[in-house]
Amino acid sequence: MKRKIAFALALALSLGLFAGCGGGTQAQDAAPAGNGDKAAAQDGDAGDGHKLKVGLSISARDQWVSNMEQAAIDKAGELGVDFSSFDANTDPITQISHVQTCAADGYDAMVVHIVNTDNAQEILDAAGDMKVVFVNRVVDENLFKEGQVVYVGSNEEEAGGYQGEYIAKKLKDEGKTEANVAIMTGTLGMQAMVLRTDSAKKALEGSGLAVNYVFEDTGEWDRAKAMDKFTQFLGSGKPVDAVICNNDEMALGVIEAMKTSGEKKVVCPVAGIDATSVALESIVSGDMAFTVFQNAVGQGGGAVEAAVKLAKGEPCELYTWIPFEPVDKDNVNDYTGANKN
Repeated sequence: MKRKIAFALALALSLGLFAGCGGGTQAQDAAPAGNGDKAAAQDGDAGDGHKLKVGLSISARDQWVSNMEQAAIDKAGELGVDFSSFDANTDPITQISHVQTCAADGYDAMVVHIVNTDNAQEILDAAGDMKVVFVNRVVDENLFKEGQVVYVGSNEEEAGGYQGEYIAKKLKDEGKTEANVAIMTGTLGMQAMVLRTDSAKKALEGSGLAVNYVFEDTGEWDRAKAMDKFTQFLGSGKPVDAVICNNDEMALGVIEAMKTSGEKKVVCPVAGIDATSVALESIVSGDMAFTVFQNAVGQGGGAVEAAVKLAKGEPCELYTWIPFEPVDKDNVNDYTGANKN
C-alpha cells in the first residue's frame, strides 16, 4: 500500500497536478490569515526576519471540521502568521502532496487533520524538517517527537464513555434491565471510530444492563448514508431502545430516518458527538437526546498555537488534550455558539 501511495504521489507531482501552498489553486480553499495586524505580526516573526508560514490540511469538510478550520484561520490572524488551508477530500495521496509541497515552499509548520492514521509516517517523510502538528486524530505515539511532531485534540474514549453512561442511565431510569441498542459508526478501522464505539459499549455493559446490539453498521460520518442505512434497519421491524452514533451528522441522519418511517416523533433516544449547532438545535427541539461537545475552537486554535511554538523553538507539549463535555437538554443552552467563531 505504501509503495502504491509513493508511486502515485510521484506520478501526480511529475504531472504538476498539485498546486503550491503559496498561492496555487489549492490555497484558494481558504484565504491566508494574519495580514495587516502589525502588533500580531511581531508574534508571527520567526526571530530571524521572516514571517512564519503555517499550513493546514484537512481530511474532508463537514460542519465540525469547517469550524475547526475557521478557528485555525482566526488564531493565525491573531498571531500574525501567514496561513493557508487545503482540503484533501478524503484522499491520502492529495494530503501527502499538500505536506510535501508546503515543505518545498518554505513553510515553517504544518497542521494535519489526517485522512488515514496509517499514513502518518508518509506525512512525516513528506514534511522532512518542517514541524508537524497532528490535530483531532491521534497517530501512533512512537511518531511524536519533542520539538518536531506533536498532537492537539481530545481523548476519544471519553466521548464514547459519556454516550454509554448517558444511555445506560436513561434506560435504567425507565426501569429497563435489558436493552436493544443500535450503533452507527464512523469509517471502519479509523481510530476515532474504534475508540468511540468500544468505550460506549464498555460503559453500557459496565452499567449492569443486559445489552443486545440489534444493529451495528457504518455511516462513514455522513448524514445521508446514516439515514439510508438506518431506514433499511427500521424496515426489518427489530425493536430498538436507543441509538449511539459516532458523530452528530450520523445521529441527525438516524433521526431523519425515524421521522420518515411513519413515526411522528423520535422513537428512542439518539446520542451523537461534536455538539454542532444543528445537533444542539435538535436537542432543544427534543429530537436528539444527547451529544458530546468537542471543542472545534480549542482544537483548531490550539493546533496553530502549537505550530507557532514549534516553529519558534519554544517548549511545546507532545500532547495537548482538549476535554470532551457531555450535553443534554439540561445544559444545552450553555453550548449554543460554542463551536462557532
